[in-house]
Amino acid sequence: MTGRTSKLRFALALAPLSVGGTALLAGSAQGAVSVAFAGQVPVTVHAARVSGSDLTASPSGSGRGGLLPALATRLEHARVEDACVTSTAQLPLVGAVTAVVHIDRASATGLTVEAGRATARSVSVSGAEFSTPQVSLTRPTGLFSIGASKGSGREVSTEPRAFTAGTITASGVTIDLHQGEGGCAREGHR
Repeated sequence: MTGRTSKLRFALALAPLSVGGTALLAGSAQGAVSVAFAGQVPVTVHAARVSGSDLTASPSGSGRGGLLPALATRLEHARVEDACVTSTAQLPLVGAVTAVVHIDRASATGLTVEAGRATARSVSVSGAEFSTPQVSLTRPTGLFSIGASKGSGREVSTEPRAFTAGTITASGVTIDLHQGEGGCAREGHR
């Protein structure tokens, strides 16, 4: 016994994950599924363009018991183009397993993302508002809230700790599960 996992055993171990992910995305494509994600496995999302309306963003806590600082961003109506989602998990007996999901286009309602990190090549907002809530007339809370009627970003990358959405509709979805690490290489990113 060499301690290696056969390809058949690897495929059988990942079959439930693949079927579950496919069913979730297929249901989402029909607009039938509310989606929520929160977990300890790191996830990275890259998108060529993100846009939406009724945007709000403010500091929050994420994770178990709200222990990790995060920026909570909500879009009532969101659109994403040319996205790639990747996550690598260390599984017992198998080792590193990476899931890569490519999405040509997606839209969501009631999308809230709690992220510890986000970057964008460019950001555009219209109808922007900034506010700092007050504990009393003389003392601000130290937190802030940003709002905008419309917003968009190009070449957006984020590492969400949690997200929720009323519905997600996606087209052009490709799911790849492979042993080892890797992810959304730009040359493989459509």
